[in-house]
Amino acid sequence: MNDFIAWLRQQFSQATAAPRYIQLANTLEDAIKQRVLAAGDFLPPERVLAEALDLSRVTVSKAMKLLEEKSLVSRQQGIGTRVAMHIGYSLNQDSGFTAQVLRSGSSVSNQWLLRTSVTASKEVAEALELTSGIIVVKLRRLRLMDGNPVSLETTYIPTRFLPDPEELEHSLYALWQSRGIVPEGRHFLLKAVACSDENASLLNVQTGSPLLRIVQTTRNAQGDVLEFSETLCRSDVYEFEVHS
Repeated sequence: MNDFIAWLRQQFSQATAAPRYIQLANTLEDAIKQRVLAAGDFLPPERVLAEALDLSRVTVSKAMKLLEEKSLVSRQQGIGTRVAMHIGYSLNQDSGFTAQVLRSGSSVSNQWLLRTSVTASKEVAEALELTSGIIVVKLRRLRLMDGNPVSLETTYIPTRFLPDPEELEHSLYALWQSRGIVPEGRHFLLKAVACSDENASLLNVQTGSPLLRIVQTTRNAQGDVLEFSETLCRSDVYEFEVHS
């Protein structure tokens, strides 16, 4: 944080004769575009910025409002102001989360919460079109972009399509592709939900924050169900694209 403050002071001193809040907004925008601040990074508190640059809190607040209007930062009361993260995610593409995020130039990783085999509940068995009580694979993971949690994914898979869940490290679709398993059709149900206490701590958002819940069923060319999943996506990060 101290390094960024020093950088900001140097850059801000070179600013133009524009109003001070515009100078600050432009300097912070440069920091974001030059990746001095990465997606998901917190900006210093407005009080710290005001003291470091000898500005009023009103001036700093106006600069932050400009950045927010450009969707460059997100401001959450009680949490702070952070560089906005954006995923342009297409529901029409056959590639999964990993491939689409990598194409955007961001890094992607998983925080595994569960990779195991379980007895399928009635709901899961019906969704996978299997006999109730059969053993299936259950995966639960946080998906991270540039090291920041952006979605929470719970997936159920028939064991014949993933016999050893522990061997899955990164992209499920890439693993399937290497084995000749090709997703051909996907069905989505989307619903806005409020974030629970447990999920808020995992996704690093406030309890009650809006999430987009996606329930997905994926089939192969033969019509077999490959996966049944629920993904909770941060609404301040995801931008969904659908082609009719």
